[in-house]
Amino acid sequence: MSVTIEVPASRPASLPEPPGDAAQCDMLAEVLHTAAARYEEFGEEATRLRDLGSTWWGVAYDAYVVASGKAAPEHSAMAGTVRRVGRAVTSYADTLRDLTGTHDALVERKAGLDERRTTLIADIDQATEATPELVVSLQQRATDLRTDYGVLVADHETMQRRVRENEDLLRQAFQAADTLAEGLSGDGGVGETARTAMQQPGAPGSGAPPVQVRAWWEHLTDAEREAVIAAYPGVIGSADGLPADARDQANRVLLDDDLARLRAKEEDGTLSAGERTVLENAEAARKALAKADGYVDPTDGETPGGTLWLYDPAAFGGDGRVAVGVGDLDTAVDVSVQVPGITTEMNDVGGYTDEAIRLYESARYNGDGSSVATLFWLGYDTPEEPIDVDTVTTGRAEDGGQRLADAVEGLRASRTDDPAHLTVIGHSYGSTATSYAAVDHGLAADDVVLIGSPGAGPADTAADFSVGADHVYDGRNSRDFVTLFGDEGAYHNPGGLGVDPSAEDFGAQRFEAESVDRWPIVNTADHSRYYDHDSESLYNLGKIVDGHGDEVNAAAHSHDPWYWGPVDPEWFREPTTNVPGRSDTRADDVP
Repeated sequence: MSVTIEVPASRPASLPEPPGDAAQCDMLAEVLHTAAARYEEFGEEATRLRDLGSTWWGVAYDAYVVASGKAAPEHSAMAGTVRRVGRAVTSYADTLRDLTGTHDALVERKAGLDERRTTLIADIDQATEATPELVVSLQQRATDLRTDYGVLVADHETMQRRVRENEDLLRQAFQAADTLAEGLSGDGGVGETARTAMQQPGAPGSGAPPVQVRAWWEHLTDAEREAVIAAYPGVIGSADGLPADARDQANRVLLDDDLARLRAKEEDGTLSAGERTVLENAEAARKALAKADGYVDPTDGETPGGTLWLYDPAAFGGDGRVAVGVGDLDTAVDVSVQVPGITTEMNDVGGYTDEAIRLYESARYNGDGSSVATLFWLGYDTPEEPIDVDTVTTGRAEDGGQRLADAVEGLRASRTDDPAHLTVIGHSYGSTATSYAAVDHGLAADDVVLIGSPGAGPADTAADFSVGADHVYDGRNSRDFVTLFGDEGAYHNPGGLGVDPSAEDFGAQRFEAESVDRWPIVNTADHSRYYDHDSESLYNLGKIVDGHGDEVNAAAHSHDPWYWGPVDPEWFREPTTNVPGRSDTRADDVP
């Protein structure tokens, strides 16, 4: 009896590489951003020269005022159009890189399938006795191979569709700026796909809440998503409710734009003082993002990747807003948000990214193996000086609390179908802002941690927090000078930034946070050691972020006897680094 085994043909017949060179596209984008800077410079200079009426007058000057009054805004409009086209090219290049990576993976898959096919044919040819068991095995292998080829073909068709869409989106951007009228319009370079998508209900910028923004995003096609990222990166990059990956792509487009445009103006000597600050902030963000992107998880050798979740280098008079993440914020089981305190500005983002990396490591080393993502968030206007009106009052903490609550709500809304265990850690004045978020604005966190706190803002006890007293943690180094600002009772510091959260009456879960290098007296150096390698604080923070706050090393609460000054039992305990149950979290910072 003869048996026929139908071996499927190798499919698809070919796997052509996506056309284009992403590196060349990056060069074109930089040229366009530079050109935009030139248009911008002309508009600014033309406007400036109109103010020379005190040194230049007469018919010629009057004619110049009329001419420049038309030319300056036209050049400014053209600058905007060229910038939008440059952003579209940047987005096209980023997508092209992704598609090229997809193509390479498809080629590798096809090579594996073809090898299986060759082996199957050889096994069939070598079979001398067609036993029922052998026939069933060979037929199953042929069936599985046919199925896998079919999946490969479908994936290849999807890739080809995305290639066509990517090409079409860039074509739309070029065609939306190929006439003078379009170049001078307010939306020159914005393609029809992007414009139409942003007119749909729930689009960011329409006032829709984060949950509706997320729903809007879910209903967009891949092409529409790529279109709005390219055309409206400023809106998409800061839209609460959108996936972190989408915000990251949009903010990277903005970052590339700022770097190219402002570097060009710097070379021309036309960079203003405000623009120089923005450029410095952009450079700091670039370096921090490179650090996060290049970080390798020592527990598995993988690169978790970085995320530019927030990018606004001109905010708060040049102090800037920025948020850089380590790990996948869209999928990680455990997510943390770190809120900084006084004097923090955007150009400090590199050092805080180091802290996010250390926290990531601690949660991974000492955790249960769950995936982790840590996010440094500077989304509010911190006080500028250690001691000033803003530092010793709560105005900026109250504003920061509202902004923080909104940001966390956005994170939550971006993952309604797969919620993460989310921890918010407020340091220094940031702990006061975090307290306002948790008490006045229903902070949507699972756990809240206050470290180096000068006071818990509006909270009288930990029970006032939205997460409940059992999920409020406090880490206080007994030598930390800043923690002395907390209200220790009726006779010590009342009316400051709130109750000291390490106090017994407050009711938070206090953990060990002493430094082995602590000073013998109160000082400011110990205020910056909560994220140090091998520290008690970092170990316990990692436990909380990993969802195991019940395993922290508890510390005795401070208390305030009426007959004496505040007493902190931790003052007398000898700090440790490696003790039973603690893993070494030492790792060199990524340069």
